[in-house]
Amino acid sequence: MKRLMKDKESIQVVEDQKGSPTYAGDLAGAIMQMLESDHFIPGIFHFSNEGETTWYEFAVEIKKLTGSACKVLPIPSSGFPTPAKRPAYSLMDKSKIKKDYGLHIPDWETSLAFCIDLLKKQGV
Repeated sequence: MKRLMKDKESIQVVEDQKGSPTYAGDLAGAIMQMLESDHFIPGIFHFSNEGETTWYEFAVEIKKLTGSACKVLPIPSSGFPTPAKRPAYSLMDKSKIKKDYGLHIPDWETSLAFCIDLLKKQGV
């Protein structure tokens, strides 16, 4: 999104699909906490940052945090056809990983702000 906003005057972003963005640094931290745990609990664990947003709202937040002048325009999924069908609501249940490993999972807004700030410091 950051690159698109730099290269274009406006972008169209899907506004009718909800999910929860995942900051790779938070995911890596969660995996490390699981690996370093005193107990191993087998199973499938879901992880993403807390909260929910649409792709459009996510892009608007990136625009705000980067100070971009790019116009972010909402469009329905039907206006952005892809080979794979995308669900309108794709949040994961993270209760198991939080309970079994005592994880604190930051919300996506906090992690996005951290990520954007880190990129700025790196000159990216």
